[in-house]
Amino acid sequence: MTELAKVFFITLVSDIDNMLILGTILRKYTHLRITLPAIIVLTFSRAIYVFIIKSILGVPMLQLSMGLILLLIAFKLVRKSIDGEPLTRPFNQSIFLKMKVLSILAATDFLICLDSVVIIAGISQHVEAVTLGIFSSLLVSLLFLPFVVKLATSFFWINIIAGAFIAQNAVIGILKDPVLTGWLNTINRLFPHTNVINMTANGAIIIFIVIGVYSYIKHQRITIHK
Repeated sequence: MTELAKVFFITLVSDIDNMLILGTILRKYTHLRITLPAIIVLTFSRAIYVFIIKSILGVPMLQLSMGLILLLIAFKLVRKSIDGEPLTRPFNQSIFLKMKVLSILAATDFLICLDSVVIIAGISQHVEAVTLGIFSSLLVSLLFLPFVVKLATSFFWINIIAGAFIAQNAVIGILKDPVLTGWLNTINRLFPHTNVINMTANGAIIIFIVIGVYSYIKHQRITIHK
């Protein structure tokens, strides 16, 4: 149950920003009524991504590389200013259009869900927890999409919290890479009463929060002087 709750929370928090992208596609094709099919498609595609990544996590440099990518994602997230986008609504409702839109959603999601997929792969060992956690989170996010979009556009700190959380898990993943095992063991021998991984990961949270707040203040000043 704890794993299920963790998967649900991580996916929900990470998806706040992603929903602005996926939501734009879904709202453009509201007349197709594909929200539930989209939830099902994205649930299974993400679950597959999780277990593919989990099966190769032991490969040297993989966690290090993915961690660096996640740090870049977190950095962009905490510095992002989000604006709404105008929507159009075509009238075509063919099955081919529905399949096309679902394919676009799946392809787009593949590019933007890397953060949550990598984190989930590292914390959950059970397919049931992964699948139900992702499904429940997507159900909440997409069924309450207007509210999620309003939250993300109205409260700058949501992106900062999400980015800091991603950065924390990125640092944990980097330090757990087999390439850094020897270095980490040396540090642990030198400082036996210090949890180097937790200390560094918590430091990443503070750094990214500071970056996010500074970026927000700077953005506000530029906006005011325009």
